Amino acid sequence: MKNRITAPAIAVAAVVALSGCNLLDVTNPNSLVEESIMLEAAANGVVNGSLNRISNGISDVWEGYLVTSDELYWIGSRDAWGQLDQGYVGNPENEFLDGAFPSLGQGVWMAQNAVEILSEHAGNNSAFAKDLARAQLYNGMMLMVTGEVQEDMTFSNKMDDGAPVGPAAMSGVLDRAISNLDAAVSGFQALGETDLEINARAVRARATMSRTIWNVLNPNATAGGALTFASSLADANFVIGATGGDWQFQLKFSSGSMSCNMCWNVNERKENQIDLSLVTVDASNDINGIAMNDPVSGVADLALIKRLNQWKGGNYLTSGNQSPPLVISSERLMRLIVAEDALANGNVAAFEAQIDAIRALDGEVEFNSGGAVSDTAMLMHTRRMNVFLMGLRLGDMYRWGITDPMWHSASDAILTPGHMLPITIVEIRANCNLNGQGCAG
Repeated sequence: MKNRITAPAIAVAAVVALSGCNLLDVTNPNSLVEESIMLEAAANGVVNGSLNRISNGISDVWEGYLVTSDELYWIGSRDAWGQLDQGYVGNPENEFLDGAFPSLGQGVWMAQNAVEILSEHAGNNSAFAKDLARAQLYNGMMLMVTGEVQEDMTFSNKMDDGAPVGPAAMSGVLDRAISNLDAAVSGFQALGETDLEINARAVRARATMSRTIWNVLNPNATAGGALTFASSLADANFVIGATGGDWQFQLKFSSGSMSCNMCWNVNERKENQIDLSLVTVDASNDINGIAMNDPVSGVADLALIKRLNQWKGGNYLTSGNQSPPLVISSERLMRLIVAEDALANGNVAAFEAQIDAIRALDGEVEFNSGGAVSDTAMLMHTRRMNVFLMGLRLGDMYRWGITDPMWHSASDAILTPGHMLPITIVEIRANCNLNGQGCAG
């Protein structure tokens, strides 16, 4: 069972036009005045529009993050991808990070704006409570990803340049994400919207997990073992109990509506490719086999194959799908949270039970603790395979002391483990708090 969020590639204006209110009777039909967006008739369109921008922002910012990790590698002609592949993650002038930053910023602003608009509507009319909770879910999700992948960030009110948060304070972005997700969960519970509550709690479990991980990555990560995720357990166990099967919470794209630039770049243009530690490729850089074996069975990892099949549109040996879903949370992640917490607390039996439940989803043989594969090695492998392409790998590499063979000795990833994506030059040049010109007058 898969629970998908559809992100249609339509402007808020177009959504509003379908609401039954003639808001597009303007001189320039491509420009919708802000007063119209604030109308109650536009509420659903505002929330859907924020999801559109969030989906774009996540797909754009994830690619640079994933190339820096050992999930994607650069095979094309643009040296800026090569810099990321080599671990130089902190360069604000990297053209691909710089290209993604406005998309991220738009997603952040649209998500927050939707919450503000729907909060006002819901304060006057309870009929807007569901849309408000949806807006809070999407805002929480956008802030969560921002806190996971960014070293620093600015937040603007559209009128004034935002000051940088500062690397030491980026935990606050994750805290804001959790606060929005708290509100979304409460809202869906009050409305009896169980499916949406599951979505929100699955995202909140990830956000609280990432908040815990943030603490071990900053100011600099040092290699460690399993972490306790006490704040994530209730949500993770709830999702496990409420879903079953191989449940996922997805952002869904399509070639006919909203495209995923990262997906197209990997699957069609092939500027970046699935890392060679995971797959083998032919002379055309198309995948022709699996390089990663399961440590227990010794054969090609079935969890990886399933995820690659999803990513490639059904068969990982095909040229690819331009519009695969991006997985934000999943039953597998929930079980990994419970498993790692159990291992950190010395409950090996519970750890083993969750690992085997994940392995059963792919028909893998059971893992037996105390055998040739250590518990820690099993955790690390299982997490790598089951959160593949979910925007979590670089943080895991840092916290476990894993380095990519492509990283240069002088790179940010080596010298300052824990370093994430920077505020880029497009923002630095435009923002009076960053460009040295000051904000007075």
